Amino acid sequence: MKYIVLALKGVAYGITHIVPGLGGGLILILLGIYEQLVEALGNLFDLRRWREHLAFLAPVAIGMVLGMVVLARVITEIMSRFPAASMFFFMGLLVGTIPSVWRMHDDMRPTVGRVIALGMGLALVIALRAVKPQGGGSLQAISTPLGAAYNLLISFIAGGASVTPGLDGSYMLLLGGTYEPVIEAVADLSRLIIHWLPLITTSVGAVAGILIFSKLIYIALKRVPAVSAYMILGLVVGSVYGLWPKEPARVGAPLLILAFLVGVALAWLSGRSEERHTSPIATKVSGEASKMP
Repeated sequence: MKYIVLALKGVAYGITHIVPGLGGGLILILLGIYEQLVEALGNLFDLRRWREHLAFLAPVAIGMVLGMVVLARVITEIMSRFPAASMFFFMGLLVGTIPSVWRMHDDMRPTVGRVIALGMGLALVIALRAVKPQGGGSLQAISTPLGAAYNLLISFIAGGASVTPGLDGSYMLLLGGTYEPVIEAVADLSRLIIHWLPLITTSVGAVAGILIFSKLIYIALKRVPAVSAYMILGLVVGSVYGLWPKEPARVGAPLLILAFLVGVALAWLSGRSEERHTSPIATKVSGEASKMP
């Protein structure tokens, strides 16, 4: 049963790779497995604990792939039909995630260093959202050697963003102009059509980005947990701003409010269900609060 639950959480994480603006790191926090995932990925090659890490990562990875392949067309269809309501639902999820972020460390008293970290996180997301996404990418373009090399680089950045709370891997693909062809290649898998070069470069780049960024985040959470948590809070608030619909809503305000409240409620309930569990990193760093800025 434990592995089935982990696989389902992996499905939710996989969906974030399809929805631009919805950060995978925040969903992992919401699901209560963020710090465990970062620790496992950051120490994947620790020979003393590789079996333990692999037993956790395998079902999450399987669920992630299933979520991307099976639900790619469904999610994109919902997003195209109800864009504003979808964004308000995701905004509700992010707002409901804030209590989970606040519980990442025992001592969350504001200090100058922590407030600066919060402002940096907020500014980073707003700055990224201000950049105009690139368009015009095609599956044929990233199937050439030069296009594949470019896709590898963008996928590396996207992979790192997918495990950084408040940032978003799919939005990085949008900025790089590879989002549509990558989603097309992934969606074609459900029809047993395989675009080898785009899929391989996307997978290798994303995995490398996830592993390297996870190690860096693990170190940050271990050495400066409270400052890291404040920066994540800034990233969360910035993400709420980034999800605000850019086009007029096709539905009335009551439906938008309902979608937002449903998102908040789901996030709150998920956070409550994980409240009894103490994250491994938080346990290790709880005694280091006095050293923090």
